[in-house]
Amino acid sequence: MFESLVSIAVLVGISVLVVLLSDRIESLKYNWRNPPEKQAAERARHFQRLSAPDWSFYERHLERKAPEPLRELFANLELVQAPLAIKDLNIYISQFEPLDMEGLIDSKEWLGIEIVPFADSDGDLIYLKPGATIDDAVYITYHDGGDTEELVSDVAKFVRHVREARAKTI
Repeated sequence: MFESLVSIAVLVGISVLVVLLSDRIESLKYNWRNPPEKQAAERARHFQRLSAPDWSFYERHLERKAPEPLRELFANLELVQAPLAIKDLNIYISQFEPLDMEGLIDSKEWLGIEIVPFADSDGDLIYLKPGATIDDAVYITYHDGGDTEELVSDVAKFVRHVREARAKTI
C-alpha cells in the first residue's frame, strides 16, 4: 500500500515537473523569437494604428455611420492606450484594437459575419455587428467556445463604462 502511494506521488511529481519545464521552454522560445526591440516596435506600430482610425473603411465595413461615442473614445488616446478592468461589465480589456483594414477578421465561418474588433478582452473580441439596419449594441465573442453575447445594448453605454473605469485608475 505504501509503495503504491509513493509510486503515485512520484508520477504526479514527474507530471508537474514536465508541465513546468514545457511552460518554461515555451516562454524561452517566445522571448528568443520576440526580443525586446521587436516587441517595442510592434507596440509602437499598434499605437500608431490605434491613433489613426480609418473611419471611411470602418463605416464601409459597418454599412452605416460610425457611432459618435466610438469616435470620441478613439479620439482620446488616454482612454484607449492602456489595459482596463471594467468591473461593471465583468471584463478586462487587454488592449483596444485599431480600426483599419488590417483589423478585419474573416470570421464568416465562425460568426456568419466579418468583424473589426475595437477591443480585446484576453482573446475575447469586442465589436459592433455590421449591417445598415443593425443597432449599435456591443458584442463579445469568447475565443474558448465561440459563444457570442451582447455586452451592452449601446456603444454609448460601453464608452461611459470605459470612461468611469479609467477615471477610477487615475
